[in-house]
Order: sequence, then structure tokens, then C-alpha cells
Amino acid sequence: MNIYRNEIDVKGGRVTDDTLFITDFSDPVHFIDQDLLLVEYENNFSVDVTFHDTINNLSVSVIFDINWENPIYKKIIELNDKTGLLASLKEAIDIAVKG
Repeated sequence: MNIYRNEIDVKGGRVTDDTLFITDFSDPVHFIDQDLLLVEYENNFSVDVTFHDTINNLSVSVIFDINWENPIYKKIIELNDKTGLLASLKEAIDIAVKG
């Protein structure tokens, strides 16, 4: 499974971490970086995609004011669930943009 830049509309956010776009999730020997995507917005919201190797899943989170301990939104997605990941990212981006 691969995710391509044109599949995600960050709606004016600034992408600062983007290894999500070069990761092949279906390759069992491919290294998966923990910090896959970070999109920052001028309203102090961020959207984060993280790989959790201990549970072999991904999470999509919305962070406000760099308060990583208490995300506004967080969803766990199965590692190869591209549809779920893209839907969660769209939802998270909408939340971040609206603030």
C-alpha cells in the first residue's frame, strides 16, 4: 500500500514531515518511520500520522497548541487500511482547518 501526495488535500497546511509518501506499507521488509506525516496550520493546529510498531497500526491525530498529551482527535487505523487512513486524514484536516 502506498499513499500519494495527490490523494490528500492539506487545505493550506504546511507539510513538515512527509515520509508517508515514500513508505510502502505492503513490503514486509520495508522500514516504516514512526513519524510519517505532520501538517501544521497557522491556527496552531497540527495533523499527525504516526506508526506504532508495538501494535503494528497507524494513528491520525489532531493536536492543538503542541499539546501532544491531549489530542483533539485521535483514530487508530489498521496498517494496510488505505481507505480508512485517507478518510481519517480528511476528517482530521477538516477539524484542524476549522479550529
